[in-house]
Amino acid sequence: MKAVILGKAASIRVKNKNYRPFYGDSSLMDIHIQKLIKILAPSDIYLSCEDDAYRYAAEKWGINFIHRDKQFTLISTNNVDVTKNVCKDIPGRGDILWTTPVEPLFNEYAEIVKCWNELDKSKYDSLNVVYPQKRFLLDQNHNPIGFGFGHWHKYSQEIPPIYQMSWSAMILSRKCIDEVSYMVGAHPYWYDCYLSVVDIDTEEDWLLAQIIYRNKVESESANGK
Repeated sequence: MKAVILGKAASIRVKNKNYRPFYGDSSLMDIHIQKLIKILAPSDIYLSCEDDAYRYAAEKWGINFIHRDKQFTLISTNNVDVTKNVCKDIPGRGDILWTTPVEPLFNEYAEIVKCWNELDKSKYDSLNVVYPQKRFLLDQNHNPIGFGFGHWHKYSQEIPPIYQMSWSAMILSRKCIDEVSYMVGAHPYWYDCYLSVVDIDTEEDWLLAQIIYRNKVESESANGK
């Protein structure tokens, strides 16, 4: 298995979010790479970025750097084209662990790889992480989803879960890439993750993730983990 990290430099809403310091001197990219090299050899990990100035981030950890044309980092570019372009530079025909650094609280890479290795590949062509959520949510017409107003009101524990899609980690077979060319296959396996999630998309997300991450790391350090 190879891993690819989508690490574009030109983030729009949170400037330089992948490479600026996040915890101490470590960037989101540093933290992310350290997680991946616990489960894969550095030679099997590829950082995809449009700016060669960030090649140092790959060299620092001994992983590979692949240059991505700027057009394949734009929001306006079709995701199918992005997937094809990035994966064509990953050698071999093995599966690809497709990752991003923007969910720093996620750390179940070993678990999802183990799960993927045990799956029946005749049934599944990809693995995608989702976060089950039980919330009092309303649809676009303000109708309750999974519960009702009135004396039949349910406790939150009784609400059927809905699922938040995560872009923190996906595993794609080469067949999936060849035939679907997207981060979700035609026959995905949905991996439920019960960790806290903060997908950093705004400066407020950045600050919230920093607080939770710092508390988590310092708590684990104090308890000798």
